[in-house]
Amino acid sequence: MEKLGNALMRCLEVFVVVVISIMSILVIVNVGLRFFFHSSIVVSEELSRFLFIWVVFVGAIIAMKEDAHIYVDFIRKAMPRPVQWFVILIVNLAMLYCCYFLLNGSIQLTEYNSIDKAPVSGISMGYVYFAGVVGAAGMGVVLIIRIVKHLKAFGSYMHGREA
Repeated sequence: MEKLGNALMRCLEVFVVVVISIMSILVIVNVGLRFFFHSSIVVSEELSRFLFIWVVFVGAIIAMKEDAHIYVDFIRKAMPRPVQWFVILIVNLAMLYCCYFLLNGSIQLTEYNSIDKAPVSGISMGYVYFAGVVGAAGMGVVLIIRIVKHLKAFGSYMHGREA
């Protein structure tokens, strides 16, 4: 199971690198075209914006997996070990609850806007809003795994050994 998770994370990382590369190429080519030929690729701005949305949500999954989001832990570290364990559990459950709301709202937005088309490219806006579904679902899965590991590590955490 760990190998599957690592392979999926690697795929997400490659996806982010490819999308950022495409965005960079689009912007650089567009700047060059505007400067030298007074012309531009019409869809580049819109496509870059849509790709950026995907990078943000997929990057949030990666950051959640690597526990790289910004948080303040000096208060938690000042607490006794049993309280720390409980606070970590509550925080993870609260984040999972937020992911549920994000997932629910993103599904509704995707459904409502799937018939709308982007003005320049004609891309269905459902594809753009689906990034929120992917991001919320991915972060939710990461949080569920984290919560299960945290619950399993209860005894070792209480004795000063974090899992």
